[in-house]
Amino acid sequence: MKKKLNQSKKKSLIFKKISSLLPHFSAGLIFLFLAGCADRQWQDPLEKNAEKAIRSLLQQELQNRQACTCCIDAEITAKWDTQLSDGGLNGYLQVMLPSSIKVVAINPLGQPLYALTSDGKRFQAINVEKGLYKHGRISTFTDKHDIPENVFHKEWANWLTGSMNFTTEQVIDIREDVQARGVWLHVVNEGNETLPDEYLLFDFSSRKLLERIGFDNDGDKVAHVIYQGWTTKNNCPLPTEIKIQGIAYDTEILIELKDILNDQVFTPPTFKLKLPPNYLQQYYP
Repeated sequence: MKKKLNQSKKKSLIFKKISSLLPHFSAGLIFLFLAGCADRQWQDPLEKNAEKAIRSLLQQELQNRQACTCCIDAEITAKWDTQLSDGGLNGYLQVMLPSSIKVVAINPLGQPLYALTSDGKRFQAINVEKGLYKHGRISTFTDKHDIPENVFHKEWANWLTGSMNFTTEQVIDIREDVQARGVWLHVVNEGNETLPDEYLLFDFSSRKLLERIGFDNDGDKVAHVIYQGWTTKNNCPLPTEIKIQGIAYDTEILIELKDILNDQVFTPPTFKLKLPPNYLQQYYP
């Protein structure tokens, strides 16, 4: 009992550190990747002939998606509710696959409050209200503040855009969904130490990715992402409503994307923040 209480205190301390170190909106995004998941929803692997047929359909789907743009620009609304924090943000989201994101939170007058950019390895964060600029290596930041390494990772862009950036060779098995909503694809990401395994629930009849569940190297569930709304632009499916639920901390996050544009091509400078004058700097080498 004492051990469980100590673990609970440790988790609470982690979240307090996160909330104080980054803007409120980025803390909300962090909860996304700490959310736990429900029990597994897939059956045993398909038999050989059925799997072969699904792999053929998957190969065609992945080829179709290769023609889609690398980038999206959208308005974002996010709300989160946990045992430790609740809140929300309105602002803008820009994504460049495979791993670059920028989020800018604004006030009702359209003025920026916070900004966060990341490429999965390095980050920049600006807190306008506090006049604070943070930047550097994500690994240094998480180590310094005892934040779990699965908080920041290069899959952010894929998760927020509903992308399927893998090959059929990375799919090691295919399973039917227990509710017959589609099939679960077990994808192995070699070289990805944070999220080496992922299960994706895909409905081939509608070409929609319904859910994705990520696991770390210890086999622990990192997050359960549920795609509740979709739109199609230039024959490319794009999520409009993303729900994240978790057992840990009773976390629930709802992200809505509106006015999505996918006809632009960004470059790395798009995801660089300029240091405002007279801001306090914190660097993580």
